[in-house]
Amino acid sequence: MIRHGGLSRQPYLGAQWFKRFVGQLFETSKMVWATALAGRPPPSRHNELSASHTILPSHPRMLRSLQKELRSKGFDLCHPIYTKWYNDMIRAEGLVASGALKTLPEPFAIEDDSGTVFNAVLIGNTKHIWPIFLNWLTDQKEGIERPFDTFVETSLPSALEKCLGNNTELESYELFWSNGKRHLIDQSQNSSKASSNVAKYHCYDFNNASFLVSMQRVATTTGKYWHDEKATKLCVHPEYGTWTAFRAVVVFKISNNTQTEIIPEIPQPCVCPVSDRDIEQAKKVFDLALKLSSSDENGYGATLDKSWTELCKYLHNTVCSGSDWDKVPSTMKPWIRLRDVISVGRNWKYDDAQLLYHYTKDPEILKKELNRIRKYNA
Repeated sequence: MIRHGGLSRQPYLGAQWFKRFVGQLFETSKMVWATALAGRPPPSRHNELSASHTILPSHPRMLRSLQKELRSKGFDLCHPIYTKWYNDMIRAEGLVASGALKTLPEPFAIEDDSGTVFNAVLIGNTKHIWPIFLNWLTDQKEGIERPFDTFVETSLPSALEKCLGNNTELESYELFWSNGKRHLIDQSQNSSKASSNVAKYHCYDFNNASFLVSMQRVATTTGKYWHDEKATKLCVHPEYGTWTAFRAVVVFKISNNTQTEIIPEIPQPCVCPVSDRDIEQAKKVFDLALKLSSSDENGYGATLDKSWTELCKYLHNTVCSGSDWDKVPSTMKPWIRLRDVISVGRNWKYDDAQLLYHYTKDPEILKKELNRIRKYNA
């Protein structure tokens, strides 16, 4: 028996099947009224007919607790997803068969008290993260390497541990980072399992240890983002525009795997929120960025004749001058401008320090920010 959207595909069995079907409807109606009188929401549409004989593990506050704690750490985007949606997408695009991407685990779904059914979350942030990061940085010793990456890689797991550490029904959860790291937290053994070379995982290391997840594709499965494949190559949110960043997908595995599998319906795709004019202008800026970068042997454009893995390496490892706009390399300026071409969400645009640091990783930017904070607090 295969479940899609909560309906069972079964062969026709005549009167016997019809009697069972009517019985299911009757039992479901009783449950809907009972839950309504108890002040709980009725079963969501994906399992209306199967709710009477299928029990999903109930974690009433799990999603809301996660969202609240993550937001306090700077990660104000936390979207519930079902990993099969993403896996089906990359299979259909031939990316699994080609070896470009791997499928995520597909553990059984869990349900919160709002009726949301999920087995993973996509975590990210808007400009909300910057002041929280700076406050964290003021308490760190000078000379810390990769300060922003270190902040993300410590603060995000800390928030997860605070919310999930005492969840006895959660067997494990696994983090799939945007840069290819993979980190399993085994709750059953009360231990953290990660490869000894986890710090070396990057999206450009295509080996057995790395695990690249296409965050843009995951984001589109939430129904909240439109992926601009024509111009910026970025995800665009109807409210936040291009001013978001995805940090990790976290997949949850529950201890009780005895229930019948439920596959929730994938949300409707986000309608394109960008005007044709913005897309046309963004395409011009994108083409200009490639043209200028092609003259730089370490630039974006030079990687196009080789492989996109080198582009990932450029993005993750390059540090260049950028403490103010005049010091930003000319080959990088169009790439920074590209986000701002899209007019949707400009109220959420990163401030200059966050924007320039995002692209250049210039430590002088952080020094200026910390000096500004110290003067303000003096």
